[in-house]
Amino acid sequence: MATASQGDELIDVVVRLPRKAIEDTLLTAQRSSQESDGGRLAAAKAILSGRRRRFTQFTGVRFYDPSWDMILELYVATREQHVVAVSQLCSLSGGSTTTALRHIENIEALGYISRGPDPNDRRRLIVTMQPVLGDALDHWLDLQLGAERLGV
Repeated sequence: MATASQGDELIDVVVRLPRKAIEDTLLTAQRSSQESDGGRLAAAKAILSGRRRRFTQFTGVRFYDPSWDMILELYVATREQHVVAVSQLCSLSGGSTTTALRHIENIEALGYISRGPDPNDRRRLIVTMQPVLGDALDHWLDLQLGAERLGV
């Protein structure tokens, strides 16, 4: 038998594992080997930028998903430690203020955000992302980043 100093003998082994187990393992390894928050923030910004660029490429087509746009905007602002006023979030939604407020109310009723007075200006309301929304977006962005790296 060959010793370690003389070289290793290779043995081919075929192991069958479920795809989900491999993907989960790769995602976990990727999270620990990089700054997940930085990658997530960059991904969220890229998604927002791409959504905005669509309008310039497809004249006359309305891409309208105010809840998603507001959630992404709020995620980016929160991660960058910016305060977002209700009026600002409405304008970032891409739709009318009335429609945006309806979406904000719905998202708030689901427990994803909260509204409260701005401590610096009591005349305006600020929107705060709740941890459940941040966790959900972190998970979704991790899946997007993992799928992108896996070529899925």
